Amino acid sequence: MIPDDALREIARHARETYPAECCGLLVADASGALRFQPIRNVAGTAAGAATSARGQRDGYVMDPKALLEALEAAEQAGGKLWGIVHSHPDVGAYFSREDRHMALGGGEEPLWPGVRYLVVSVKASGVDGVRLYTWDPGRRDFIDEEVGAIPSFS
Repeated sequence: MIPDDALREIARHARETYPAECCGLLVADASGALRFQPIRNVAGTAAGAATSARGQRDGYVMDPKALLEALEAAEQAGGKLWGIVHSHPDVGAYFSREDRHMALGGGEEPLWPGVRYLVVSVKASGVDGVRLYTWDPGRRDFIDEEVGAIPSFS
């Protein structure tokens, strides 16, 4: 589902930003092929304060300008947003209460219908888990799945 090269790029980004959370997008091109687009985490800065009171160690806020540019570029090329990516340093690849709240935009339906959420567990030793969360309208909740075997991230 998610190509190994995209997973390797995500893992590299998670390792490089550790111990801060990383964030970015999985964008599908016009043919449906996925690529990872890292976006700078501005949590804990003036730019991120309106969205979250958390810092980069325990939260993420995508740089709004970079986020809009990435979404516009994908759309202009005939692609679309497929997934939102972020890491959890030292605590596991789970979908936190804050993650769920942000995904629902404070409401009861996803803010980005059809968009998945990829959460990466990263430690000082490297990435040790990746889980994908997808909205299930029947359950009215996110269901999760482990993202298969993690390719070599070295």
